[in-house]
Formats: sequence, C-alpha cells, structure tokens
Amino acid sequence: VFKTWSGAALAATSTPTDTVKGHIPAYADIGIQFHDVDGNGLVNVDDTISIDKGAFQDVDGDTEGTATYQWYRDGTAITGETGDSYTLTAADIGHSIKVGVTAHTDPTNTDPADGSEQLSSRGGNIDGSGDGSVTTDGNDVLSVAITGMTNGYPLVGEQLTAVATCTTGATCTGTVNYQWKIESAIGSGVYVDIGGATSSTYTPVGTDQKRKIQVDATRG
Repeated sequence: VFKTWSGAALAATSTPTDTVKGHIPAYADIGIQFHDVDGNGLVNVDDTISIDKGAFQDVDGDTEGTATYQWYRDGTAITGETGDSYTLTAADIGHSIKVGVTAHTDPTNTDPADGSEQLSSRGGNIDGSGDGSVTTDGNDVLSVAITGMTNGYPLVGEQLTAVATCTTGATCTGTVNYQWKIESAIGSGVYVDIGGATSSTYTPVGTDQKRKIQVDATRG
C-alpha cells in the first residue's frame, strides 16, 4: 500500500535564535582641554579641565546617547566627580588626573547599549598637547611677596625678604631662584636687574632712594 501527499509541501521551522546583537558604541578617542582660569601660565588649584570627545562611532548606525564620565586621580576614581569638567583641588597636587568616558546608545532598541570605558589619551597641557593627563606640580612658584618693610616702605639699610608661595598654597620648600630689580629711573616704572642681588634677601642702599623695588622668583 502506498501513501501519497497532496497540497502544500511540508515545511520545517527552526527554534528561534537569541535576540540579535549589535556592536558596542565608542568614540574615536578621548581628549581633555586644560583651562588656565587665573591666566598665570601654571597648572594649579582652581584651574579646570574639560572633555573633548572624538567622533562617535557605531558600526550598526545607532544614534549616540548621553555619555557618562568618571574622573581619576592616579588611576583611582574620584568620588562624586562624574561631570563633563573637573576643577583641580589641593588634593590633586603632585598627582595625575585623567577622565574615563563611556559611550551609550538607546537601550530600548540597541544591544549592547553601553560601550567600554575609554580613558583620555590626548591633550592636557596648557598649549593643547599632551597624553590625556594633567599633573599639578607643587614646586611651581605661584606668587612672591616682599616682607621687611618699615612703616610700609623699604628702608635703606634694612633687609627685605622675598617669600615665594608655591602651587601647594604654602611657602616654597624647594629651590627657588630670585632676581631683585629696581626702577631704572625715579618714577619710570621700568625695572632692571640689581647686579648680584639673586638671593632671597636684599638690603636697599642709599642710591636706591625714591625708586621702587620688586623681585622675580622662579622654580630652581
């Protein structure tokens, strides 16, 4: 006895696959920009750093979501610092600051929606160059003041002392180079070096009268 089949051909259906996955989102690279807030040419407390993300990249053509950030000090996450900029504090002196950036897409229709954290790898120097980190050097001279005035004035024969403050916010403890200067002429406002006056102290002489004195201090 033979059986025959008629009508539609038999069809088999596979077991459904797992859901389709795409590729992780990312940025071409992560940069940072240093902002010399006080304009003194140094990296010091209260200066700021902002993020400069490279182009968004997603193989699947997914739309860029809102990135997330984490700032790091010597590779350790700084608690609570997850914004798109960072202000340097006293705790950062002598340490390296970087930022980690994670790209995201819409989790309702993309998988994966979260990228891998990317650390900053460019920028950070005042001139825009750099390896993606900012380091505050506590030995940089931030300011210098003159003490030893008599009734508010330098007095012939009375020693003046230069007190340099470093980026730690305290008196410099390392080597500092000094150069005392005096007005080239009475009231000129133009200052010239005083020969041999390169220590932290200077004692005015009679020929200095009626001219103003100042001092330069630089890191040794």
